[in-house]
Amino acid sequence: MIKRLGHLFRLYFFQAWFSYRSLFAWSTPFSYATSKFGFPFFAMLFFVFMGKFVGFLDPMFIVIGNILMMPTTNGLYGISMTIGNERQFGAMSYLLGSPAPRAPLFLGRAFFHILDGFVTVLVALPIAMLIFHIDFAEVNLFMLACCLVLLSITTTGLGFIMGTVSLLSRDGWMFTNTLGQLLYILIGVNIPIERLPGFLQPLSGYLPMTRGILATRLALGGAGWSEVASLLAGEILVAAVYMVFGYTLFRLVERASLSTGSLDSI
Repeated sequence: MIKRLGHLFRLYFFQAWFSYRSLFAWSTPFSYATSKFGFPFFAMLFFVFMGKFVGFLDPMFIVIGNILMMPTTNGLYGISMTIGNERQFGAMSYLLGSPAPRAPLFLGRAFFHILDGFVTVLVALPIAMLIFHIDFAEVNLFMLACCLVLLSITTTGLGFIMGTVSLLSRDGWMFTNTLGQLLYILIGVNIPIERLPGFLQPLSGYLPMTRGILATRLALGGAGWSEVASLLAGEILVAAVYMVFGYTLFRLVERASLSTGSLDSI
């Protein structure tokens, strides 16, 4: 039993490392930093100035929201690209032919993306504190760390789903990018959920990060466990549903491809 678990963990971390390395093997430190911080920074400025134009007088809400949105670069876009590129560059046939258990192979793609997303937010928060003069004097550091780890995990479920969609459609990246832009509106990043149109507010509750972002805002204000526990529990539940659905979808697509060979073609 112990030997079996050791094999699964080794397989998980090897898959995590090689899939992450293959995605960023072409990157230089400058291009990596630009992709991680360039777009989020200018998106943040765009929404701050737009908020001022329409009379939204709380720019710090937008600044914090966009920083907390940064893990989607890894969880949604990174994992989706990792899975989709395996078909594009011809690695998918080797994965399908491997006798290794599918769960660690599939879920291993998320590990370094989770770690990278968490570190990105840790770097961005002090920078925002210096640039925008944000006061973090009342922050609950332990709760903040818990919320940031959870936020880095919860977007991976969407990444798994959209990555599998990328295996089925050449337009998968377009769908992923559209979904990523919708998240800026629907999960409380730039617009408080209670200000959304009535028919959109229930939709926010079914999306990952919605409760996690709200819990993180409370932790930044000094909230304790009792105030955020229900939000974190709901976030974990939503994340688990998306991950299970993404893995199940991948297995269904894999089984269908054994007879059609659809995933072998590029």
